[in-house]
Amino acid sequence: MSVFTYTALREFEPTGFSKSGTDISAAAGDDSFNATSTNLSGLLDNEWILVAGFANAANNGWFHANGNSTTTKISQDTSASLVTEAAGPSVTIVGYKRGLGQSYSIEIGTSGDRSVKVTRNVQQPLGGGAPEVLLHRRESTVMVTTGYISEAQIKQWREFLASAEGGETFTYDRLGTVAAPDNPVQAALESESYTEMRVGDSSSYQLSFPIRLL
Repeated sequence: MSVFTYTALREFEPTGFSKSGTDISAAAGDDSFNATSTNLSGLLDNEWILVAGFANAANNGWFHANGNSTTTKISQDTSASLVTEAAGPSVTIVGYKRGLGQSYSIEIGTSGDRSVKVTRNVQQPLGGGAPEVLLHRRESTVMVTTGYISEAQIKQWREFLASAEGGETFTYDRLGTVAAPDNPVQAALESESYTEMRVGDSSSYQLSFPIRLL
């Protein structure tokens, strides 16, 4: 197994939960979002929502679901500073599997071919003998090739790769698992692009991309 641990930043995996209405309010008393006619059910415990449309900025942004939502209420535990705001503005609430700036791991069977590139200057003495070597740097890269990835799993892989495409670092543990780490090291994407290869019955994918070990 191999483990990639990253900070979610882009292309978040949606849950399909999407609500909007002018009857949605915010309550500071229990730090929740509430509705009188819009059905808020369908959000699961530990999922995330992105809220927009409230007049008070404290009520907009990313929030972590604290328990399954009901038809009238979404409880959240990200902020203890919601501001009581009556319904009126058009508010949208969209659900995601994971939240902005949170750390997540992907555990999957992979193969990784490691290569090392050394940059150096070599001066050969005129009279023979051992050369004089000035070592500048040593770079290690791994060409990662995943095992088969299902349609459901590929969404988190897209999220991971998008979250690292700006040069953001992540942790790569080539032989470990989430429960039993082996040798996690910092890494970054080496390539500016990757291809999702369909395999088997075309409902599975395989990814191949280079990473630089830092």
